[in-house]
Amino acid sequence: MSKLKVIDLFCGAGGLSLGFENAGFDILLGIDNDAKALETFELNHKGAKSICGDITQITYKENIKPIIGDANIDVIIGGPPCQGMSLSGPRKFDDPRNKLYLSYIRLVDEIRPKAFVIENVPGLVGLFGGQIKDSIIQKFSDMGYKIEYKILCAADYGVPQMRKRVVFVGYKKGKFEFVK
Repeated sequence: MSKLKVIDLFCGAGGLSLGFENAGFDILLGIDNDAKALETFELNHKGAKSICGDITQITYKENIKPIIGDANIDVIIGGPPCQGMSLSGPRKFDDPRNKLYLSYIRLVDEIRPKAFVIENVPGLVGLFGGQIKDSIIQKFSDMGYKIEYKILCAADYGVPQMRKRVVFVGYKKGKFEFVK
């Protein structure tokens, strides 16, 4: 069986991609606006390509397809910036980075992968009375995805830190359950 092909939005140095690669996925592409982080991404993921740019301006047809060719994208992963939603430090509700998750949703809509994974700060779940969480779920549901989400603690999965993240998993077929 061939490996599922993945692109990573907001990839940074490629930590999330590394987890997926270690789990047997094929990382095709990382997208970020930090050129130095992308240098590290490419060193961590030999054979993967990268795009450095403003994700709000990147489209599948104009930017991604010319780089990956006819490869099917099975899974999209990513962690949109979350500084304005974090419970650590001052929340800035008007921080423009708070809306970058909309570019993630737009690219999923353009590409229509079999599945996607978004990780973010747990504060996103209750922000604005849960409106952002509800909007994320509704937009993906309207595209035909089933959505599961859960707040996870890294320490519960063997990572030596007490870092909590909310993880959304969307999929079209089958069933998904978070590991307990």
